[in-house]
Amino acid sequence: MGTFNNRYVALKKESAYGTPGGSYAFGEVDDESIKHSYDLLTREDMSRYGASKSVTGKEYSSGDVNMAMLNDNFTANLIDGIMGTNVVSGSGPYTHTFTEAGTLDSYTLLVSRESKEHLYKGMVVESMSVSANLNEYATVGFSFMGQSEAIGSIAAVGTTSPNFSDGLPALYFSNAKVFFNADATASSMVKSISFDINLNRDDENACALGSTTYTIAPPAQRREVSGTIEFNIVPYAAVENEPTYNTLVAADGVEFAGSGVELKVQFGDDSTANLMAFNFYKIRFEAPEANVSGRDTNTMSVGFTGLYSSNDNKMMDIVMINGQSGTY
Repeated sequence: MGTFNNRYVALKKESAYGTPGGSYAFGEVDDESIKHSYDLLTREDMSRYGASKSVTGKEYSSGDVNMAMLNDNFTANLIDGIMGTNVVSGSGPYTHTFTEAGTLDSYTLLVSRESKEHLYKGMVVESMSVSANLNEYATVGFSFMGQSEAIGSIAAVGTTSPNFSDGLPALYFSNAKVFFNADATASSMVKSISFDINLNRDDENACALGSTTYTIAPPAQRREVSGTIEFNIVPYAAVENEPTYNTLVAADGVEFAGSGVELKVQFGDDSTANLMAFNFYKIRFEAPEANVSGRDTNTMSVGFTGLYSSNDNKMMDIVMINGQSGTY
């Protein structure tokens, strides 16, 4: 085994919280920060100047994985973990539609670091970040929280054989498109876009007396979507239904809130069987920023918040098109 195989991240869905099931999916991860942590409880009494005793409090694991955006089994599993439901349609290539649901999967993560494989059980997705910039690969990151590291399960590297089998190329800036307000034509003004999807998980109520770590998956309290779009000019007039500077200032922000997709961020094309699209059904834009610096081009950036659409009965969904015939 080559030394490059000594570093990898893999996951498998759990059959029950903290119980691994199925087989591993390996991700082409750029970096990871998964770590074991614990709270320290100290005790002091009136007879001493400071704390004199301590015990270990709650134990848990947390951290991130970051990578180029890939339409693969690893990424799809984690998207399912932040959305909840996926339905597949078509006869090849196949369309996977991930929609919001109250029940979310948990995962066992296997992280190999040079000489040892580290096992983290009961890991749930807390948030997802997406970013696309000129002349760069699109990137995606996932934040996790879960049970304490399964230290007795550490194994020597080589116990697991990595298998990166999906074969689709990573998505990047030139196959990224942004659509506004149900316009069928992508905007020609967007320079970059980034957004976060956060489930605001409640880790305190995942614990119980008699256990040092989570006994249930930390519940998702509410879904929040926020992001920023940078335009390569200041759009004083819309070309493809972009939010314009004048409208944003005059209305103290603009809400796109009809029926159907109001903001679509798409990577790839369905003709190549390698597509990932993020659809938001109600969007509120914030006040714009369009300052100048020296002789730099005058551009505009604007923040946005995703809202629940009563017309569509959802906040968002995610679509992947690839060669996978079954659900994730």
